[in-house]
Amino acid sequence: MERNTGSGWSAVKTDRTNSDGKVSIPADIARSADWRLTYNGDTVHDGDSSAAKHVTAKQPLNERIVEVASAQEGEPYQYGANGPDSFDCSGLTQYVHEQVGIELPRTSSDQRAAVSQVPDAEKRPGDLIFFDDGGDVYHVAVYAGDGKVWTAPEEGETVQLDSIWDDDYTVGRAW
Repeated sequence: MERNTGSGWSAVKTDRTNSDGKVSIPADIARSADWRLTYNGDTVHDGDSSAAKHVTAKQPLNERIVEVASAQEGEPYQYGANGPDSFDCSGLTQYVHEQVGIELPRTSSDQRAAVSQVPDAEKRPGDLIFFDDGGDVYHVAVYAGDGKVWTAPEEGETVQLDSIWDDDYTVGRAW
């Protein structure tokens, strides 16, 4: 299997044909590019290459979560709203996850109960930040990295990127 590097073709994975003359080359495509299969030939058969096919690498799920959250920037806060034109905090997180194929319950406390808890030191972009006041969740947001979250904060505001404003939170992961 070869990838077009822009200055030529580069072998990425190789294998041999089986006794039936077939080969299977499973591969995770980590880079969008033009790809092709090449058979080098043998003493009886001439070598050949397949037509090139452009393959787009799939973006990691947690990055897609952050991307979808950021696309909601500027949408107004409305209590009880779950998109696509307005959101409350848990409506935003539910909507964002739904767009990448993950189902979450509607309320922030139900969302925290439904996801895997992650130590704060291991949080990654795309995780959920659950703000609490001694155990009860009062707000949820999507962690964007670098101490920031995508949040639907309160009435009169819009979905925005904000710094984590409180040390009382837990981290959850749905992806």
